[in-house]
Amino acid sequence: MEWRAHIARFGGQWFSGELWVRITFLVLFALAALLRFWNLPNLPFTHDELSALVRIYPTLGETIQRGVIELDTHPPGVQVFEWIWTKVFGTGEAIVKFPFIALALLALFFLYRFALAWSSAPVALITTALLATLQYTVLYAQIARPYAIGFFTTALLADQLTRYLAHNTRRTLIGTGIAVVLSAYTHHFALLLAAIMVVTGFFLLRPEQRKAYSILCAACLLVYLPNLPIFLKQLSLGGLDGWLPPPDSAWISNYIAWIFHFSMVFGGAFGLLVIAALILRMRRSAPADPSRWFLLVWGLLPLAIGYGYSIWRSPVLQYSLVLFSFPYIIIALLSGLRALDRNWTVIACTVIAGLGTFTLIHDRQHYTIFQGSRYEAMVQAGFATIQEFGTDGSLVLFDAPDPQIEFYMRKHGLTRGEVPYVQLRGTNDPGALDSLLSRAEGKVVLLGLSNGYEPEDIARVQARFPNLLDRADHVEGRVYRFTDLGSEAPNAERTFMASLTGQEQPGVSVDIHSDLPTYLNERTGEQGWLFADREFGLALEVSLGSLGTKQKDEFEVVLELDSVASTSAIHVVVELRKDDSTFVYRSSSVLPYGPEARVAPIPLVTVASPEWIPNVHLKTYAFDPSKSLAKIKDLHVWQRKHNPIQNALFEPLERSH
Repeated sequence: MEWRAHIARFGGQWFSGELWVRITFLVLFALAALLRFWNLPNLPFTHDELSALVRIYPTLGETIQRGVIELDTHPPGVQVFEWIWTKVFGTGEAIVKFPFIALALLALFFLYRFALAWSSAPVALITTALLATLQYTVLYAQIARPYAIGFFTTALLADQLTRYLAHNTRRTLIGTGIAVVLSAYTHHFALLLAAIMVVTGFFLLRPEQRKAYSILCAACLLVYLPNLPIFLKQLSLGGLDGWLPPPDSAWISNYIAWIFHFSMVFGGAFGLLVIAALILRMRRSAPADPSRWFLLVWGLLPLAIGYGYSIWRSPVLQYSLVLFSFPYIIIALLSGLRALDRNWTVIACTVIAGLGTFTLIHDRQHYTIFQGSRYEAMVQAGFATIQEFGTDGSLVLFDAPDPQIEFYMRKHGLTRGEVPYVQLRGTNDPGALDSLLSRAEGKVVLLGLSNGYEPEDIARVQARFPNLLDRADHVEGRVYRFTDLGSEAPNAERTFMASLTGQEQPGVSVDIHSDLPTYLNERTGEQGWLFADREFGLALEVSLGSLGTKQKDEFEVVLELDSVASTSAIHVVVELRKDDSTFVYRSSSVLPYGPEARVAPIPLVTVASPEWIPNVHLKTYAFDPSKSLAKIKDLHVWQRKHNPIQNALFEPLERSH
């Protein structure tokens, strides 16, 4: 059968396929809806969702100017839609997320029709089973950002372009144009894929279709022209160098592992289907239709462009950006199953959908991890602490963006007077924080942290308020409560590793220069060391591998200073070494501490983490380039348990937690 006749078989029906095929699709579609809408009222806003909501201004013009042109890197389409939607329905989590979930769900229907037309029912159904249950598609459907809508608009474009190629109707031509414009105004990578699809279309058109198609493309360009200055401005900004690293050699393998929920069984089952598809394709001669090449172009070219741009210009590549092109890779890989019979098709769909659902819930724990906002948790914990201990007995510290905090303050009807928090983000002044803490003696300190926080701040707080009352871990955030009342109690949160005055331990080396003078602290009766006219003299080295540490834990170094001269620039330095190489070097200085703080005990803190690099050595030492007077009480090393769900949406879960 000639390929045009093949794709035209189902073009006249809105819901194509034999009865058993349609029933199977509806079951899979219902499963997809259940997985996406499950627990909708408790699905949290992510940072990006809140960022978009706080960029909604009273007028549409202000929203576009300030919320898009000045502050965003995406086309204005989704921001305009959210301006309209929230004006009518409000800003509750479920209300805002609903249309995004609905459109991402509807995309599965258009992808089913596309796969059915170009391939067969088995390929369309198995693809649907996979897309219905992957965390990849479930997660991004539940996030009210351009990914869900771009997933819909590009699927609509694939469907409408296919139907136009087959039937040459004005309605499908207009549908193609609408999908192109919507994609262009939704996301730059949706625009990229749409452009690739449109160019592909020129190679597939009948001669009599080219004029109308060219006019349509020109009309789409005209409609996009108002956004062209915005696009060029955003393109000039480059990428996400400030926080996103370029993809490394493991990016593709990590991406594939994440797609299949880090499950060998789930990934292996799909791999067997791909192998079966390849074998069947070699054994059976299939019609030579153009989908053999354009599916791979649609699926792989956006990934290749994003990868190359991220390496050679500026990092942009994230899993979300290639969501739009991902389904066409799957359809291409499974296309050899087009002749699979009904029984094997139903079995394959059941296995893929079953494994996908089970690993989504059990292995990825999606509905446990992806609920509750860290920002909301901070606000609620801050308010509860003040209610319990009073304003005079509490100090609330947040290291999180103010707009996100204020969003949840408004949601719960709270004011800054009721939750008088101190904002740490952007201040980066350890001296000011330490002065604040030293004045807060006898209080309970709540510390709320979000991505991008200063890790030293946790140790700075605990140096003044040693007792941990509780800690709550969240995706991309933590909430602590500390107190200085009572004696410090041991806990699993932080473990003492070494100090200059502690007993010798295996794997710990103490280096105190023999000519370093000592002094007696009159207040405590303890001996310390005097730095004067020297740069070095005290060091500790700890073998982390010998202590069996988890490599993502944070290692805190606290240099306790009794006092320092006004001219002192003493630092505490931490180096993480493997063999002869130093791959982490961090330091903290006394320079930010004002004159009033230099006569009081000062905890100088530096924190480092080896991440996944095993068997490293930590070396820490005092360093004073000013060679001024400094009285050093001790040098401690602590190991702080990392947040096991910090990046749980994109990394394997730790089964011990």
